[in-house]
Amino acid sequence: MSLDNGIILGGGKVVLPLLALGGIVRWINYYYRRRPTADDTKEDYLSKLSDDVLCSILGKLTLREAARTTILSARWKYLFASTQLQQQPPFLFRCLEMFGIDHDIHDHCPYYQAKDKFMNALFQFLRLYSDLRVAEVKLVCCFVREFPSAFTHWFRSISRVGVERLFLSFECPGLVPICDSSKLLKFSLENLSQASSLEHLFLSHCVVLPSPQVRFNSLTTLALRAVVLKCRHLECILSSCSNLDKLTIEYSKLPYKLRLAGTVKQVVIWRCDGGKEIDLHAEYLHTLECMVWNNVRFFFSFVPMLENVTVCPWWSNSYIFSRGARDLDDQVKSLTLGVFADEVNYSPVEIPTEIETFRSLRTLSLTLISNYEILHLVEPSELLGACPLLQNFNLVVVIKKSRRINDVRGRRRPRISPWYHDRLKQVTFGGFYGTESEMRLVLYVLTTATVLEKMFLSPGYENYFSSAPQTKLNLSFVAAKRNSIQQKLHGRAISRKAVVIIQ
Repeated sequence: MSLDNGIILGGGKVVLPLLALGGIVRWINYYYRRRPTADDTKEDYLSKLSDDVLCSILGKLTLREAARTTILSARWKYLFASTQLQQQPPFLFRCLEMFGIDHDIHDHCPYYQAKDKFMNALFQFLRLYSDLRVAEVKLVCCFVREFPSAFTHWFRSISRVGVERLFLSFECPGLVPICDSSKLLKFSLENLSQASSLEHLFLSHCVVLPSPQVRFNSLTTLALRAVVLKCRHLECILSSCSNLDKLTIEYSKLPYKLRLAGTVKQVVIWRCDGGKEIDLHAEYLHTLECMVWNNVRFFFSFVPMLENVTVCPWWSNSYIFSRGARDLDDQVKSLTLGVFADEVNYSPVEIPTEIETFRSLRTLSLTLISNYEILHLVEPSELLGACPLLQNFNLVVVIKKSRRINDVRGRRRPRISPWYHDRLKQVTFGGFYGTESEMRLVLYVLTTATVLEKMFLSPGYENYFSSAPQTKLNLSFVAAKRNSIQQKLHGRAISRKAVVIIQ
């Protein structure tokens, strides 16, 4: 190929594109040199905003958009987590709702394919909320025993998510009491050994197995419903909770001897079966509430802070306070008793031994569940005389039938008290209908309580013991009946400060 003025013939196919490309590069450089550039020395005003403002901004974004900010810095990751904790509803995983099954006809959840979808939803939740704090998670599932390894892995993983309140129920619907304990899931607390942020734990329909190595330093409330507790299991569980405030056990099977220890401050044992002896050895125990479906004896071994006691037998069953209770005479200030009065052969109710034991009571709440008039059941002078320091007396009479029975063997009238009640300041009478017997009781209190300040009379009542008929709170007298009662009580109080309020 020949040369012409130093130019290669036929080379235009190569040179001209190169020249064109060079021109484009020069133009790009020229364009970017003329563009205004950001001044790196300027301050980051966004980072100067407070956490509250930034959280408000994140709250306006979608979950995906807000999650992308976590890569910016540790502060943004914390802001995202706190925002989700404030806005998120409780996460509920319930097999009944996922399968569209009616609660009334549900027996067992069907279809392995549907169960696989349920499991996928559980693990997808773990992937989305890994390393984040979650306020509340609820799992209600009846087929946990069919996938033991998968659920065990999920339990141990959920404890690392940062859950504050965890609700686990292994039966749907959750029927109580327990029908067949042999079919219950055995749940080990070791599955939650990584739950460093767990504050509230609810377990239902399982056999609770403790783990001596597990420590729940953040747990403040523990609720057990329809569970089976073996001998010494509860004692081991309580010893692993260093900051437990409240323990609730409902509709459960207890061992013959139940020992309450540890740091727990409030214990509620309601409608349980099997516990014949309850030993209290809790240094910080302040309140005890108990109703057991069998005879039970309480041992007050070491409860230096116990002040409030609530006990109620189930029908003809009884409860006995050991001699150690007498050492708490100056300590217990509030006593709430439930009495099924029809189970005493239609004779008047004797003064419960608990009232005679705790003679330093300041507050006494007595619920009488019966079909009979109040004066057929209690002797008011003996009842109030057993508590010389009593300041507040709350009486509820729950009638199980539509009418009260008057012609009962052992009928009594209140006798004249040999002394006045010089500490009683407030009296509440629920289930009051203004019958002759009830009026005599009210007049007795008005004429013997020298420092009485207020008496509240109401046909409505709040029955603390849920085994009785339904609580009635919104009842009131018609105007004519209320005026009639007021006229009968007007001017009868011995105390000048006394005010009688009739609902």
